[in-house]
Amino acid sequence: MIFLKTIPKLKFRNPEKNQVIILYPEDYWIKELILKDLSSTTIAFPSVIHVTPVLIVRTLLRLRLINWLKINRKSILKDLYRQVYAQYVLACFDQAKAKLVLTIIDNSWFFQHLSRIDQKRTYFAIQNGTRTLYCVRDSLTSPPRPLADISMTNLFCFGQRDIDLFSRHGHRVDNYFPVGSLIGSYYKRVKSVPVIKKQFDLCLVSQWREKIFGDVTGVGFSADMLRTIGAGIKGLNSFILRLLEETGLSLVICPAYDHGAAAEVSFYRNTFGEKARIAEPDRKNFATYRVAEQSRLVIALNSTTLLEIFSWGQKVLWCNVTNDELFEMPEAGISYFHGDDYNAFKERVLMLLKMPKEDYEMRTREGARYINNYNPANPPHEIIRSAVIKVLSDSN
Repeated sequence: MIFLKTIPKLKFRNPEKNQVIILYPEDYWIKELILKDLSSTTIAFPSVIHVTPVLIVRTLLRLRLINWLKINRKSILKDLYRQVYAQYVLACFDQAKAKLVLTIIDNSWFFQHLSRIDQKRTYFAIQNGTRTLYCVRDSLTSPPRPLADISMTNLFCFGQRDIDLFSRHGHRVDNYFPVGSLIGSYYKRVKSVPVIKKQFDLCLVSQWREKIFGDVTGVGFSADMLRTIGAGIKGLNSFILRLLEETGLSLVICPAYDHGAAAEVSFYRNTFGEKARIAEPDRKNFATYRVAEQSRLVIALNSTTLLEIFSWGQKVLWCNVTNDELFEMPEAGISYFHGDDYNAFKERVLMLLKMPKEDYEMRTREGARYINNYNPANPPHEIIRSAVIKVLSDSN
């Protein structure tokens, strides 16, 4: 993650001094939902590099802390670069006089690494998406390489499922806080309004990505993963299209990208024609959640949106039509479908649509809480804010 794919912007000034640092540019939800009136400084590595004489001196002084035992002869340049870069970042934190570092990129190995080697500060990682076998197994390198495991100090995760998943695969987190999804829980607790009448039968949460449905060439793990995800989405779309043709059910699609990415809209128009309505995307105004609440059943391959609204008692269906282990969610019970039997898929959809809401909630309540520990009386934005305030108070 720390290797530069584009030329970074140089800033010839020190990072702004602040007790709270947000690492990486993705700071909107942390500022908007957690910090609010609390001051913070965003350090947008690796797209921004701060260069000043004092930072150069601080970094040079910190080079004595490099762990040479962690440098492999076969990858000496990469390993040495990682360690030097980490000491440079910590020099920036020192200069800023930071006491707490936050990120919503919980799967950043670099953030996790900093939390292990930095004894001065507290690090809070906030989970931002569903974690699967790909995250805890397939995307990692083989031991003893630096990227072989997940190891961090504090993780505000969705639920007990994440804790069990990480533990089964030998990863180490000192403190888990299964608080639920930050953004989804905030919406439901603060922004959601009662829906008098559902407008749509089905809602498909798009997981379209241009690189998935572009020209995937070559061989290797990355190319294979793109093909796997593409096959899962196409398989689900074909089932839904056939279902619409046979039943006349209504469908709304929530795009993955704001501002109406033309390629994404074109993809769904080519797939469903006029049989689907495409919603107007607006993530910062919670458009997907609002449309989902107006739908009788929300469907996706394995979108994070499913586990968020599943915990609200909303009817959802994880659809693993390619029966791939990467998309498994058996903890969802009747809300998880797998296999390439279209008739079984149709039967499951119609069964869920007909099931009384009270019966559905009773059958799925335990699984929903296990996957996403949503508690309207104690939402994650308030829990994390309290933890932030405690760190700042204790350090004064």
